[in-house]
Amino acid sequence: MASNGKRTNDPVFFCLLTVLLAAGIFLAASAERLPFVGHLGWGAAIVLLAVSLGLFLRRFPLNRLVLALPLATLLAWSLSDRIWPGGGIFPGSNMALPAGLVATVVQGPAGFSKQLLAPAGACVNLFADNLAQPRMLLFLPDGWLLVSEPGDGRVLALWDQDNDGVADERRVFASDLDRPHGLAADGGAVLVAETGRILRLIDADGDHQAERSRVVSTDLPAGGGHWTRSLALDRAGNLLVSVGSDCNACLETDPRRGTILRIDPSTGRSELYASGLRNSVGLAIQPGTGDLWASDNGRDLLGDDIPPDEINRIVEGGDYGWPWCYGDRTPDPGLGSRQRCSSTIPPAVALQAHVAPLGLTFGAGLAGPIDWRDDLFLAEHGSWNRSEPVGYQVVRIPFDGNKQAKDPVPLLAGWLRNGHAWGRPVDVAVGPDGALYVSDDRAGVIYRAVFSADGGKSCAP
Repeated sequence: MASNGKRTNDPVFFCLLTVLLAAGIFLAASAERLPFVGHLGWGAAIVLLAVSLGLFLRRFPLNRLVLALPLATLLAWSLSDRIWPGGGIFPGSNMALPAGLVATVVQGPAGFSKQLLAPAGACVNLFADNLAQPRMLLFLPDGWLLVSEPGDGRVLALWDQDNDGVADERRVFASDLDRPHGLAADGGAVLVAETGRILRLIDADGDHQAERSRVVSTDLPAGGGHWTRSLALDRAGNLLVSVGSDCNACLETDPRRGTILRIDPSTGRSELYASGLRNSVGLAIQPGTGDLWASDNGRDLLGDDIPPDEINRIVEGGDYGWPWCYGDRTPDPGLGSRQRCSSTIPPAVALQAHVAPLGLTFGAGLAGPIDWRDDLFLAEHGSWNRSEPVGYQVVRIPFDGNKQAKDPVPLLAGWLRNGHAWGRPVDVAVGPDGALYVSDDRAGVIYRAVFSADGGKSCAP
């Protein structure tokens, strides 16, 4: 190989740089569809492209770069076609718009010009922007909104002081945390789930900045592929914690993986509450019944249309199938059997594969149509591994007269345009003002949606 800046025709070095260039092209073109989006993905793409182009221009004649560019593009396309068959790195958009929704301008600060699809008469505005990949939401009894920012290791407190529907005050409720995610209110305290432990935070003086903390439990498996921990409190005051799997589809060595745990907040001891749940990011307690409902993200690498993602009504001791089964007791092709699956619990709602269901909440207190107040509201984060992207919306799941969950109805959509997503909804929460609040970890904002009871336009705070 040549050195000291001399040109070379070394075919091995040429191939290595072509592969490096292909990696940069692939990452730049598909960053919005990969799960590790954000500054890291784009930064890596820029570095790969800059390094490979710089080395090419230094080591080879210009005509070699002209040859390498189409080869690298072909390699990048081939890799993407293996991951998203038929979709490539430049996917089209043949998806039909959800019925019953109309284009709605999202009201925001100067320079923000986005539209969402919402029911007629609905109004949507930015409650807060310039957030660092906001995730889970929790309204405190006094109306302040907490939001977790795992990437920055903190929980923010937001306040709409003048009741105009926009947060005009924000404070750091807690910082220096290890990827905080799930939030729950317990009396005058706030419970925060880090990836390996649960903390109880106390704001003694009411300034919405926690002064004291106590470790509730360290009995959680830390790290792994699914590191988020979500929280709910049952009627008895026990803490319910979701723990995702450490893999796509495997037999876990840690029995706490792929489960929901029940933790005694006074002792910190945990016990298995439900199993067979690959990654239940969303937990919600149903008003009236006290039942626990959970979203669950199905496994990857079985194609575009299987397995379905799930909404489950969780019962103590229930086995929901993963990794042996999916959907309505269908055996996994690599692990399952009909005999093993016969004792598992099928989902209450089977969602489209790969929509990535995350946060969910019931509509108690929601302003708008009265019959929505018993419904379940769900944020679909959106697919990253499907040839035609799906999800990227908030849906409403109604219940029939027998209290059985029905198929989801799109409520807010439009984050996905021409095969690319400018936003990804994460969590939903009903505010004390009756509005629905939605966090978005791609756009770095929280939306506030107000729905009309009769379809008439009403954008008053």
